[in-house]
Amino acid sequence: MSRPDVVEHVPSARYLERVREIVAEELELEPGELTDHGHFVEDFDGDSLALITVVARIDRELSVEIPKSELPELTTLAALSAAVLAHAGQGPSDG
Repeated sequence: MSRPDVVEHVPSARYLERVREIVAEELELEPGELTDHGHFVEDFDGDSLALITVVARIDRELSVEIPKSELPELTTLAALSAAVLAHAGQGPSDG
C-alpha cells in the first residue's frame, strides 16, 4: 500500500537517487557503477538476500512497500525504480 502523505513531499528524482544509493550500498558498489539495465546477479554479483534487503530498506526509508510477489521481476535498477514509482503512486500504473 502506498503512503501518499509521504510521497507528495519527495520528488521522483529524489526517490530514484535514493533507490540507486540503497542498491549500491547493498551490492557494495559506488552509485555510479550501477547501470539502469545491468542485472543485479549476473552483472553485479548480487543475490536474492541482497534484493530482499534492498526492498526492506526502500519500505523503511522511502515508505514504499513493494509486494514480495514482484521480487522475481526486480532484476535491474530500472525495474526496481519503476516498481518504486508505481507503488509510490507516481508511476504509470497509478492512473
